[in-house]
Amino acid sequence: MIKLEKFTRYCLIGLTSLALLMMIFIFSTESGNVNPFVVIITMVLLYFILRFINGLLRKSSKRQLRNIVIGSVLAVTILAILNVVFFRVHLFGDVQICIDMARKISQNNFEWSNWILQYKNLVPLTILYSWMMKIGQFLHTGFYPIFFAYNISLLIGSLVLTLLTLWHKKPQSAALAGLLAIVLPVFYSFIIQVGYTDGASILALSLLIFLFEYNHLNWWKLILLTFVFAYGYLMRPNIIIALVALFIIGLFTYKKQNNIFKLVSKLFIFCFLGIILATSTSKIFDATYHYNANNPKQFPVVHWIYMGLNQEKIGQYNKADRSYTLNHEGFYSAQNADIAGIKNRLLNYRPLTLGLHFINKYGILCHEGTFQTLTDYQKNYIFAPKLFLKYSKLIFLVSQVFSKALISLFLFFLVLELLRKKPIPRNSILFSLLIIFGISLFHTIIWEVKTRYQFMTFFFLFFVGVYAMVEYFEKDNF
Repeated sequence: MIKLEKFTRYCLIGLTSLALLMMIFIFSTESGNVNPFVVIITMVLLYFILRFINGLLRKSSKRQLRNIVIGSVLAVTILAILNVVFFRVHLFGDVQICIDMARKISQNNFEWSNWILQYKNLVPLTILYSWMMKIGQFLHTGFYPIFFAYNISLLIGSLVLTLLTLWHKKPQSAALAGLLAIVLPVFYSFIIQVGYTDGASILALSLLIFLFEYNHLNWWKLILLTFVFAYGYLMRPNIIIALVALFIIGLFTYKKQNNIFKLVSKLFIFCFLGIILATSTSKIFDATYHYNANNPKQFPVVHWIYMGLNQEKIGQYNKADRSYTLNHEGFYSAQNADIAGIKNRLLNYRPLTLGLHFINKYGILCHEGTFQTLTDYQKNYIFAPKLFLKYSKLIFLVSQVFSKALISLFLFFLVLELLRKKPIPRNSILFSLLIIFGISLFHTIIWEVKTRYQFMTFFFLFFVGVYAMVEYFEKDNF
């Protein structure tokens, strides 16, 4: 078990270091090319600014720190509301397809679109949107006010849970995180304007990390976790990776730290119950809304594994692989074709080229500070302030530089923290890291890849990054 702990620690150091190098030196982003030298200069500036702010916070009383945290949450809430009042983007892709289908469902038309028949994972989101439309009809507000209120609620809920987790570890770090949250570009783009399934998965995992940190579980908290995790799993099944992280910590603590082992066991059991609940709910949805889960158009799971091995497209979503699956009509025909395609693609790799392929996929996940949240599923602006539209390219570029530099700083301090602590404490920091890099490795090694897929780990990177940074500021290592 000691060897497994050492191996895990070395893997975390390696993955964090590689992510840091990619974040700094891969210059191509959704906002344009970013000079690595500019990122490094911005990192240095941010370091001194944040260290100065941390010095001021260190002298503050606990009451003052609490007021800063509360004020920060209110500021983010107000800015999020102003964002949807003054900005509106034209949506496309999965989100818009789900909205269009939800309109039909709300009018009792259950003729499902071909796209959702192919991608069953979109059914829960579509049904949720149809509920929003009915609420909007009842309140005479229409769909979008409910849609944006839901997205903002998930943002604020996840932020509050993250800040409370940091507060329990070190109130000073929670105050610094709160101030940073006010100016983070990723809080005012995709998660509000698009939402998709990211917010639900982030909220579920934020609650899980919060409960892990506080370690004071009672029945109502465990029941709450079951329902929230079920909700998150319905929207984004890959949060099951959190159970793998709990299992690993369980292995580390078995017969060594009984209190942590008991905590991990309870969380694991009730998250698993959440998955069972989600699976049952999905079947109820299918029956109630007349969705045929076994329809011949449904894409097999292996389709995404096949797509992830596309060397030419670096494992990213592409129309050619989608057409390949579509050309084999019927679920089992498509599944067999994708399995055959996986075998053929693996035969074309050598160990070295496969390793390079995985590194390239990892780079797609870890090279943008905004995680593609400024443009994904978003076309042009329906309306926005004229001054913003005039300088939008420059604003996006500045946002990217700031975000890349800040995340690089987080990753840098995480590397130092991992190098300093032997062994890694079995706490919420380790749990968060296992979730972050578990999701990264899932898309790197198994699934197809897209930069935005890494966004669902941002809140946890924000949590561990701020904490590691404050720890080093306190020790005056620089």
